Amino acid sequence: MAAFQKVLIIAVMLVAVAFWSWSIYLDGFYCRHGATTAVAAEGRVYPRKVCHGSQVFLTKKEKFDLDVLYPSVSIGSVLIAGLLDRRWKHFVFKRDFKGTDRLYWFRRKK
Repeated sequence: MAAFQKVLIIAVMLVAVAFWSWSIYLDGFYCRHGATTAVAAEGRVYPRKVCHGSQVFLTKKEKFDLDVLYPSVSIGSVLIAGLLDRRWKHFVFKRDFKGTDRLYWFRRKK
């Protein structure tokens, strides 16, 4: 059961990394291939700053995906993985070899 739990936590973190990487890729893609002027016929009327400040126009779905969906999935996956690890305690911070706790300010006194 512990192996499954570790694999699940790692898989959820990989989902977070994948969605974060995809949003970075899309930012660069829209920088190179995005419409720099509004194209009402295609629905590209929503302005978005990409690639160090250049402005492109995206569709409503593209803007939602880039601004809301992918960051939300990434942040949510990290939070879920953190909560699962906090519950199952597979990847918690340990004390160092001298017995001192480097993250003592995050821990409660028991």
